[in-house]
Amino acid sequence: MRVVLKNIKNVFWLYRAYWKYGKIFLLFSSFFWLFIVPLNRFLGVYLPSLIVGSLENNRPFNEIVIFVIAIQLMIMFQPIYEDIFNMFCKNKMIPKIEARMNRDIYDRAIKTDYKYIDSPEHYDNYTWTINEYASRATESQDLVNRLTSTIISVASLLAVIALISPIAIVIIIVGSIIEDAMYMITNYYFVKRDIEVNPYNRRLSYFQRIFYQNNYAADVKSTNLKSYLFDEYDVVVENKLNVIKKYAIKKIGWALTGTLTFYIVWTFVILNVVHSIYTGNIASVAAYVTVMLAFSRLSDTLNDLFYYVRTSSQLGMNVAKIRAFFDTKSEIENEEHKETLLPGGNYEIEFKNVFFKYENSDFAISNFNLKIRSGEKIAIVGENGVGKSTLVKLILRLYDVSSGEILINGKNIKEFNVSDVRRKIGVAFQTSNVYAIPFMKNIELYNDADEESTKHIFEKFGFDKILSKNNADFSTEVTKEFNKEGIMLSGGEAQKVAIARIMIGDFGLLLFDEPSSALDPIAEYEMNKFIIDGSNRTSTIVVAHRLSSIRDADRIVLVEDGSVKEIGTHNELMNLGGKYSEMFTKQAENYVKS
Repeated sequence: MRVVLKNIKNVFWLYRAYWKYGKIFLLFSSFFWLFIVPLNRFLGVYLPSLIVGSLENNRPFNEIVIFVIAIQLMIMFQPIYEDIFNMFCKNKMIPKIEARMNRDIYDRAIKTDYKYIDSPEHYDNYTWTINEYASRATESQDLVNRLTSTIISVASLLAVIALISPIAIVIIIVGSIIEDAMYMITNYYFVKRDIEVNPYNRRLSYFQRIFYQNNYAADVKSTNLKSYLFDEYDVVVENKLNVIKKYAIKKIGWALTGTLTFYIVWTFVILNVVHSIYTGNIASVAAYVTVMLAFSRLSDTLNDLFYYVRTSSQLGMNVAKIRAFFDTKSEIENEEHKETLLPGGNYEIEFKNVFFKYENSDFAISNFNLKIRSGEKIAIVGENGVGKSTLVKLILRLYDVSSGEILINGKNIKEFNVSDVRRKIGVAFQTSNVYAIPFMKNIELYNDADEESTKHIFEKFGFDKILSKNNADFSTEVTKEFNKEGIMLSGGEAQKVAIARIMIGDFGLLLFDEPSSALDPIAEYEMNKFIIDGSNRTSTIVVAHRLSSIRDADRIVLVEDGSVKEIGTHNELMNLGGKYSEMFTKQAENYVKS
């Protein structure tokens, strides 16, 4: 019983989306299912018996004709209303409602803490939600209306039959409950199967992306990757089929029991009607027609009723993963209620005794202390995996420190609205994403760009040359995914776009996480010089791998094992003769050999 109530609760949880976005739609839909359909079912039972009764009582033919026409007009109203409703309401409103629900999913994804991005369970819930939420919500509103309509119809038909054969009602109800219980069990296995199959479907979708997307095409065509992928594909398909087979075996017995129960019940019902006729309990022809039509219509209606009950059970179980996605607890992204705003101007940033550790990882940033003065250009260097990029993510509050604090102008970063923090900090990551939107809009992700005032930046980045070689302009769409005339950018060009995004804005802090790694050494040097020189007066942190490109930074911070090991200017660190000096010398030797 608890499971049934939980499933019903889940169905109405889905139904609320329609209440939120489609109140008018629900009003017209409910009128159809809760009034018109039950009335038609009732009239469909009584019309033939009333005609037979009128003929038995020798009523005038013209009265019978008028009566039949009146009833038929009432019955005909259902398909007319349904056609009009489908044309002007359903076909127009449902796509709009579902589109708004999908926006809710995207909005929830944005407001989910970054730590969940790498969680397979969360990603399963997200993919399930994006595939199921809108369609299941549409199904729920339709189900609620149909189920309520069917209950009303069943009640009216049972009232008719109760006057003639009460025992038939008991047989039908008991048998239907047994039959429905069997089907609910099979539905349970259907849902369990779908949930267990979902990770395999997601992996198959991954294979589909690899064989389709251009950033994988070169590897697939020129390496042995395809052999591994085909082998793995066969394994995933086999595992998926094993799951399907497992649940098919589990549910077959219950399904057969439900089918057998149905035929046993209706055998008893038919025998009960025959016995009533034989003993004279059904005396008139009109009464006989009424009860036979009522039994026939009740059979169909009860089938509908328990089908909808079974569907609601299946639907309710499907909602679990959707609710898990929406109920994900996010501590950082749900702080929108904070109203404290960041001050204007350049920021002073301080890491104070910061400790941070990823889940299921031995790596940690430990006792990290660093103060970046307002307007200072800091370069953070170190070997791979020492925590350089993690520091950037902590400043953006993609993660929160486990202990210690990060200060902006002397205040704990947690005191500020997280969205406000990110709006005032410009970021260019090593992986520079461009989007299938106009070229200029790719640059204006943070701020609208005044082409005249940012002309020197555009010239520095060579955007005119990029556009001219593609016979394009600033309004041309990037990528060819949706537009064959689109611009295809190289990795280095995409990084230039990402850097330009923040160089044209008004920020208190700029973060560069190896943003020019796809450029050649000379272009990277010039780009980093542009970032670090006097034309950039904003407080700046550059995470760099190629040390020659950041030697002009105000200070260079060497990070090792999650903490600051060396700090100073390039010359100071070279004179120190420590790790930085060793790394710089080795890189310089490689360039000379090259």
